[in-house]
Amino acid sequence: MGQDDKKNQGVDLEEFLEFYLLDSQEQIDKLGTGLLQLEKGGSNIGLINDLFRSAHSLKGASGTMGFTPIVALTHAAEDLLDRLRQGKIEVTLTMIDILLDVTDRVKAMLSQVEQRQAINVEYEDLVKAMKDLVSGKLPLEQGAGSQAFANGTEPGEQAGGAEHGGETEIAFDKEDGFVPFDFQLSNAEWKKLGDAQNMGHGIYQVDVALAPNTLMKAVRAVMAVQRVENLGAVVKLLPTVEDLEIGNGDGFFLLVISDEAPEEIMEEILGVSEIAKVMVHAYPATPEDMKAQGEGTMGGKEAAAGAAILEGVLARVSQPEVNVAKENRLVGAPAQATSQGRAQVGGTAPAGNASAQAGNDGGEGNTQVHTIRVDTARMDNLINLVGEMVITRTRLVQVGLDLKSAYKMDPLVSNLIETNVYLGRLMNDLQESVMRLRMVPIGTVFNRFPRLVRDLARKTNKEIDLVLQGEDTELDKTVVEVIGDPLMHLIRNSVDHGIESPEERQAAGKPVVGKITLDAYHEGNHIAILVSDDGAGLPLASIRRKAIERGWIGEREELSDRDIANLIFLPGLSTAEMVTDISGRGVGMDVVKKALNNLGGMIDIDTRQGQGTTFIIRLPLTLAIIQALLVEVGAEIYAVPLSSVLETLLVNRTDIKTVGGLPMVQLRGNTLPLISLQEKFELPAPEVPSEEVFVVVVGLGDKALGLVVDTLRGQQEIVIKSLGDMLNNLPGIAGATILGDGKVTLILDIGSLIQDVLVTRKS
Repeated sequence: MGQDDKKNQGVDLEEFLEFYLLDSQEQIDKLGTGLLQLEKGGSNIGLINDLFRSAHSLKGASGTMGFTPIVALTHAAEDLLDRLRQGKIEVTLTMIDILLDVTDRVKAMLSQVEQRQAINVEYEDLVKAMKDLVSGKLPLEQGAGSQAFANGTEPGEQAGGAEHGGETEIAFDKEDGFVPFDFQLSNAEWKKLGDAQNMGHGIYQVDVALAPNTLMKAVRAVMAVQRVENLGAVVKLLPTVEDLEIGNGDGFFLLVISDEAPEEIMEEILGVSEIAKVMVHAYPATPEDMKAQGEGTMGGKEAAAGAAILEGVLARVSQPEVNVAKENRLVGAPAQATSQGRAQVGGTAPAGNASAQAGNDGGEGNTQVHTIRVDTARMDNLINLVGEMVITRTRLVQVGLDLKSAYKMDPLVSNLIETNVYLGRLMNDLQESVMRLRMVPIGTVFNRFPRLVRDLARKTNKEIDLVLQGEDTELDKTVVEVIGDPLMHLIRNSVDHGIESPEERQAAGKPVVGKITLDAYHEGNHIAILVSDDGAGLPLASIRRKAIERGWIGEREELSDRDIANLIFLPGLSTAEMVTDISGRGVGMDVVKKALNNLGGMIDIDTRQGQGTTFIIRLPLTLAIIQALLVEVGAEIYAVPLSSVLETLLVNRTDIKTVGGLPMVQLRGNTLPLISLQEKFELPAPEVPSEEVFVVVVGLGDKALGLVVDTLRGQQEIVIKSLGDMLNNLPGIAGATILGDGKVTLILDIGSLIQDVLVTRKS
């Protein structure tokens, strides 16, 4: 089916552009990740097959959409990977470099497509380089894959199925249950099939079942057609694209001429999302053969009848269902022998719903798993609406309390209070469910760094292994969106300043390969992210000297190693001996601290000379709705995030001592630093100070601080509102909220307060 055929069937490829971009981005990400694994693990035929399929799928989809530059790049990459999987060439560093450059160029091209711009990214140099690799003109140095195939599979063998090109006998007699579909072929089409058979080509009927509730069915059909056309010719598609576009049919049939093995055809189609099941059968080559099949033949009119056309297909598929939530995919399933000694090809793939057969037999194990893709703007709007409901419920609770104090014996007031309690329970459940929608695994951020470390290591002539841990740890999507840049700064510094050169490591008795670990885990109501390396550690003496030169600390001031290390977050401090394009300009670390403070988090450092450095980041799990402790300071009310509150104290003013310019109080044998919110925010001092003050002890990690306030008002659920761009960077303030009485209250940024008081205070 060519481009003209698609136009005649009314296919508007512009409608499929969003689907194409999502699918292509997924394929290019798989390609990039797989190449890094291939470089690290050597030649692995299973992995190479996956890379080939990604390049092949991307080429086919781009060809359908008419993006010629992407087709040219991915076609050359496909040829290179095909030679690789045939065992004719080996994996080398040069090859990995070129293929990674291909992923970069394709990403740039996809970005232009997304912005509806013409593709003008240069690519001919990469196409030539890949062709030179295939032809042997470009030298192949011994590198990442000079060893034999790692998994013991012989070159040319296909992972997960029969050897490519091997014979697979397909039965199409009545006894095996296969009923040929009547495509209502014209004489010319029958002649085409006959000629194909005489020339030794395979003729196949492909039954494709879509997952229940599949959206954009026509898109799936077009994608399946373009994939199959890379393996042969599609003679006919039924139902038509128009019928699929209006929702008719839960699947479709393809009549295919191909020299490829049935397993290969099935595997290609299973690469399209929302495809639940695929079966491939040998098809008659003449009308006489077709008539010989008898009464079981299905008519062409049935093709437009909707779900009924696939009852026979689904009944014939015996493969187990696949749970989409686990994102497994069964592809390349080997041919299964029938009782007659022949074989029938079948396969199953996840596609947004686990069971394409649910409801057919009423049996167990047919539980459907529904997944949909939701625009983030809609989800954010839902979060905002839930936040407004929380504010409204808070006001209702306040109204109920006011009415109770005025009309204690009125039964209507009691009913209102009971209703508020029940409403509160419902709101808590709704809030928890909605907040989980915002939670995404931090692995979406972590996965961008293996490529970064790999490129930086090669640029600095170092050998570095990046270890990722805790990728499944979930946190608020807003945090995930912002945390990437700070982590990139930290990793760049670890590569450039932390990890020593191979010669220095060898001289120090260390392994030549340096190690950087990126880890994440939950710590109470916060998430901790660790960036650690086994390098030389921070040059504390140099940091202290630079800080003294800048006048930030005094020469005689006593500071712990941790306090000295934290001085690197001051603006402009750099200990680099020379400026590189990676780091060393005295910028970056203060930006890291500022970005984390804006998220209500903080960063700390643990460094040991000659052993390495660990950066510890602590962030709140969510930035939308939180529990808070309300406190009064003069006429103002502030909200303290309850997740940071350790305890509250009533302290006599005479017990507060000043040490090093900072007020302190003894707490169970330890010294607790204090900060007066009245002085911090320059509020009017009380005319007659009370003898006792309330102290709210807050902590983050192993650091604690006491907030001196006048009164505690109690706990309340609050919705965090941004202060806007003009007021977004107020020191010590994380945002604002609206109380039950309608008043606006500021929310304290505990991480920022602790950082400023305990880490960056000056002499």
